[in-house]
Amino acid sequence: MKRVLIAWLLAFVTLPFATMVSAQGVQTGIITGTVVDTSDLVLPGVTVTVTSPALQGVRSTVTDGNGVYVLRGLPPGVYEVTFELAGMRTERRTTTVEVGKPAEVMATLGVEGIAETVVVVADTVASTITSTTGGANYTNKEIDTLPTPRTLAGIAELAPGLTDNTPNAGQVTISGAFAYDNVFLIDGVDVNDNLFGNANALFVEDAIEETQVLTSGISAEYGRFSGGVINAVTKSGGDIFSGSYRLNLTNDAWTDETPYEKTNNITRPDKTNKTHEGTLGGPILKTRLWFFGSGRYTKTDTQTTLPYTGAVFNGSTEEKRGEIKLTGTVAQNHTFTGSYFKIAREAVRMGLAAYMIDPTIFEQPSFPNDRWVIGYRGVLSPRLFAELRWSQKTFSFQGSGGTKTAITDSPIWSLTQGAYLYNGAYFDATDPEDRNNWQVAGSVSYFLTTPNLGSHDFKGGFEVFNSRRTGGNSQTATGYVFDADFLTDASGDPIYDSNGKFIPVFVPGESYLENWLATRGAKVDMRTTSVFLQDSWKATRNLSFDLGVRYERARGEATGDIVPFDTDTWVPRLAATYDIKGDGRLVAQATYAWYAGKYSESQMAANTDVGNPSLVLAYYDGPAGQGLNCTACFDPNNYVIFGGDFPTANIFMDDNLSSPVNKEFTLSLGAQVGPGYVKGTYVQRSVANFVEDFRTLADGSTTVVRDGINYGTFTNIVYRNSDDPT
Repeated sequence: MKRVLIAWLLAFVTLPFATMVSAQGVQTGIITGTVVDTSDLVLPGVTVTVTSPALQGVRSTVTDGNGVYVLRGLPPGVYEVTFELAGMRTERRTTTVEVGKPAEVMATLGVEGIAETVVVVADTVASTITSTTGGANYTNKEIDTLPTPRTLAGIAELAPGLTDNTPNAGQVTISGAFAYDNVFLIDGVDVNDNLFGNANALFVEDAIEETQVLTSGISAEYGRFSGGVINAVTKSGGDIFSGSYRLNLTNDAWTDETPYEKTNNITRPDKTNKTHEGTLGGPILKTRLWFFGSGRYTKTDTQTTLPYTGAVFNGSTEEKRGEIKLTGTVAQNHTFTGSYFKIAREAVRMGLAAYMIDPTIFEQPSFPNDRWVIGYRGVLSPRLFAELRWSQKTFSFQGSGGTKTAITDSPIWSLTQGAYLYNGAYFDATDPEDRNNWQVAGSVSYFLTTPNLGSHDFKGGFEVFNSRRTGGNSQTATGYVFDADFLTDASGDPIYDSNGKFIPVFVPGESYLENWLATRGAKVDMRTTSVFLQDSWKATRNLSFDLGVRYERARGEATGDIVPFDTDTWVPRLAATYDIKGDGRLVAQATYAWYAGKYSESQMAANTDVGNPSLVLAYYDGPAGQGLNCTACFDPNNYVIFGGDFPTANIFMDDNLSSPVNKEFTLSLGAQVGPGYVKGTYVQRSVANFVEDFRTLADGSTTVVRDGINYGTFTNIVYRNSDDPT
């Protein structure tokens, strides 16, 4: 017991000084198991060796005093496992290593006879049964066979306990958690969109080797979520050259017209768009250095039927994706990886197409997007394993919105005719927005053997994750948005002026002005620093535990020396497994875990200028008028201020504000059935510490004065944690 306690203590003391990286986003798997003799007595000192086409070189270890062995950091693939001990028969097994899962391979060695007996067993215990983590793993081959989207969210939908009934495209809801609050990883890079929580498409579909979906019982290695984790790994090449080519075809004419299009006899163009995908990998130096590359190109022409008017707009998108990845083993058991992925995407489109009714107002944005990752994994001693990784993701909106600054070119929302947009482009092309992140994380694993308390596979690590959002989210290049209906004839059709423009109608007391005061270039950094310790404890032949704890400290810093939050959280991750028969084929499990959600920028940065332009609302005081030549109608001095929002003036964060916490309890029973398996899991979750915005008399009000202008007095808004929702 003393040795185990010392190991836990040393792990926590040394974590802050560790230099190994790769805690968040496990990109490899484990082979573990117990070796016994024909009398069912454990065998220490057995040499266990693994080989695979997915592995550069050979890995080996020796069973401990409890007959237990662990081999970490194995790339996903099919492995041959060899068990050798002097005086005993050599035996071999084959198993499949999945991303982030332990493949349990047992062996029974008999006394060696006159001739060596080699036993090859094609299957081993299903890792899904022995793993306490809920979810599923899907290989590239499986996804190619199934009629499912090949995006990360599309693949994740195959897993149990998950749905895509979400507010935004590309999101998933795991076990009822917030749709924005999951982690998407590609080769260890967090590719989440900073705001919406869906994934940037930083991949070529044919290049994804395997995708792991974690939905419950998730270990302390992962953090910054309250839902789950979608973890994808791309291919790495090998000692044999291989590649692929795929052609995807789409055509607007292959999909049915909308009811509106059918009513107005609008047909879609019969044009086939092509998307090309290709991959190629192989050796630069056999068993030493591999390369892998992938690419994707598409140019798509689309037709959009605008609401109300039925006008047709023809747009296009051109996108290029490319990746290069190198994997090298510089010395036995020491492997380095590095990859770079880039997307260049440009479009001609209608901004806010669901509301835009003016076909002359379009935009030509670009969306540069890339990711870097450099990693190391290696065996430092027979019992010590370490990993190292740094990563970065960048994503930018450029040229999205309008460029005209004359007030008469402002966008106008209709009022009583429906929520339609006309006259000017929404958003400001001169106020680009960046959504970036970088990550440094670390882990080191140590295998400890005790005579009375079984075998312990300790893993400790840290992660520093920094999410940065830049931009004022200016709603218009002019600084103004008007709210006024447009002129129509007796049948309700728009009447246009001599230049083919809609004619706005300004009515005193009924038309409005929105004055957006954006801070262009504002930025916020939201940094989460975490440490964790996980103990995979093989207590007896039948009983094992996974005991983990994670500490997360989160702090935000924004333009204007604003600190939106500064808080910390401890979250336990506990699991127990009972192998009823001792052979891994009938297993009962229970887990208890807390998950601290991410610090959503839509809430936690609400008191900053980042993405939150100040807003002044005013109503039109007359005189009545219409058309773009109505000087009085477009004069802000003819509007009376009655309200507004000023994020840095009347929005506040409670001093003790912290992330919501999701508390989870699960019970599972799994069994091997012939070549397959069946497993049932009961999941119970409850969320506490919701973040809510409160407007109460007790919180007071603030008089806002900007640039010498008194905009009035506004009720304060305070963000606090609340347990009222359930």
